[in-house]
Amino acid sequence: MREERKVTVNGESHTVVISDEREALLAASAAGRASVAVWDGKNGEFLPAAFAVESPEDADEEFLQRVVRRKLGLPWEICRTERLIIREFAESDADSIPPGETGGPGDGIFQDREKLRAYIGQQYGFCQYGIWAVTDKESGRLVGMAGFGPPAEDLDGLELGYHIFAPWRRRGYGLESCRAVLEWERRELGLPVWARIHRDNTPSLRLAGRLGFQVFREEKEILYLIQNKKAI
Repeated sequence: MREERKVTVNGESHTVVISDEREALLAASAAGRASVAVWDGKNGEFLPAAFAVESPEDADEEFLQRVVRRKLGLPWEICRTERLIIREFAESDADSIPPGETGGPGDGIFQDREKLRAYIGQQYGFCQYGIWAVTDKESGRLVGMAGFGPPAEDLDGLELGYHIFAPWRRRGYGLESCRAVLEWERRELGLPVWARIHRDNTPSLRLAGRLGFQVFREEKEILYLIQNKKAI
């Protein structure tokens, strides 16, 4: 089967090819079109598409918009709150992060266009989650970051990470953004979520407590906390 659907992204109409035929998916790729494979798991043949569904009915408009965005290299919107939009980082965001604003080891990749481009392609493209941009809904300004790091070798689940830039602290953005990404994780993945916080970082420990996290391990200056999802 082969089906074409129209979807609008950023005001422009795009065609998405949905098919269980290898040739049709290859032709769509050659033509620069986004595509979705229909695969029921029974056919062992590899189908050349970045996304797959068991049935064409599973590909709703939001799903197809995300397929097109990934094809075009445009960021996905993850969720919204009363004041914030949380979305994937775009390469251009590297220029909007205030100097010196790194929340921990590895955060420097978000201030380097080349490293950020690689992160977008590898982390978002493969895992479909990561550390996301936190933006002010009204102005569109980048105010911080929040999201999830990959599982650690000795811990199950994902690590929660967040960092609100200094000019926008003390406004509740950290709590608001973390609550939103945790709800997304609960709905989309449902994995255990943990955090590691320096024992002297009182604001972050207080925020973690409000999010339902409890200490389960202590290592020198670092506290490891796990979220009790039933408590919130």
